Amino acid sequence: MPAAIVVEGQFDRNYDQLRLGFLKGSNPSAFKRLASFATLNAARTLQKPMRDKAPKGQTGKLRKKVIARKARFNNPAAVVGIKGGRNGVFYGWLVVGGVGQRRTTPNGTFAVKGVQKRPFVDEVVKQRSNIDRAVESYSKTVAAFFNDEPFRNTILKFKRGNQR
Repeated sequence: MPAAIVVEGQFDRNYDQLRLGFLKGSNPSAFKRLASFATLNAARTLQKPMRDKAPKGQTGKLRKKVIARKARFNNPAAVVGIKGGRNGVFYGWLVVGGVGQRRTTPNGTFAVKGVQKRPFVDEVVKQRSNIDRAVESYSKTVAAFFNDEPFRNTILKFKRGNQR
């Protein structure tokens, strides 16, 4: 006679979706924080391959300024790409998009040295393996939220304004 019973439970994807639905309904602000954090983690997995594909010039600034950050609008979302502006590289769009060999000004059309485009950002995003790794990172973050108590508490402690 056996003295113990072994019960193995396997949960499918629908169970995780159900748990996410309960979290979204019971605590929407926590769900939004989790989704924002998971999308940022997924975007960070694309950052390294994008840096590796970036052309390395004399200073290497373009490669250093490929970053992943939270999006400004339509959250939860994240952006991976070249940081422009004052603290970034102002010429990033020239490298990615390229520039033609003619400039039209009020004084006429002039021939200048053109820049060949190097669309390394699009090349990285179009590779299926990179997207699969980003999706896997997203799902691992959500799974860690449900299974790891300290990780859950870390995400839930970031509150702003009048939230539960």
